[in-house]
Amino acid sequence: MRLTQFALALTIILLAITGYLAWEGQQAAKGAREELAFVKKQQAADRAASPEASSLVPLPSVPATSVTPPPEPGTIAKKEADPELAEVMAGAGALPGGGLTVPKSVIQAESQGISTNTLTPMQKQVLAIPAVAKVKTVVKEQGFVVLDAGSKAGLTKGQQLEVRRDSAILGKITVTDSIEETEAVADLDFASIPTGVSIEPGDEVIAPVSR
Repeated sequence: MRLTQFALALTIILLAITGYLAWEGQQAAKGAREELAFVKKQQAADRAASPEASSLVPLPSVPATSVTPPPEPGTIAKKEADPELAEVMAGAGALPGGGLTVPKSVIQAESQGISTNTLTPMQKQVLAIPAVAKVKTVVKEQGFVVLDAGSKAGLTKGQQLEVRRDSAILGKITVTDSIEETEAVADLDFASIPTGVSIEPGDEVIAPVSR
């Protein structure tokens, strides 16, 4: 009797397990079918969003244009000079010795035989005076300059001199009592210096120009 009851209970358990497994298999199959249907719907949506190749309108082809690369630096071809312009340049700007060399100073131009008739008589007189010294240092705040010449060059206390740059007089200076053999100090006469003009190291010092 007990054996029969045990067998019946075991059979019921097996039936329950089998039923559960069958139900679980059905659920898995259902989920697979739903997933497959979802994938198919997704693929159909993708195909609808992407037009087929046959429905696309081909764009007109544009012929390729040749692009000339820019020339490398230093290789730009020079244009031929206009013969008439070259002749005018040669006739108007040629200087003694050939070419278009411009003298650095009026004195150099005169030595090369080039006319400097654009200078006034006063400018020519200024250029003709020999320099006795050069400005070595400028102390504008204290109103004096240091010259690179002294008693050996004949400078004396109270001597009146003028500062020259090219053919222009920049101003007047007066030698003080601070004189050595190769150096001297001179006071600046600010009243004689034009507005906007400054005396710089290297400017030449000459005797006063007669006016």
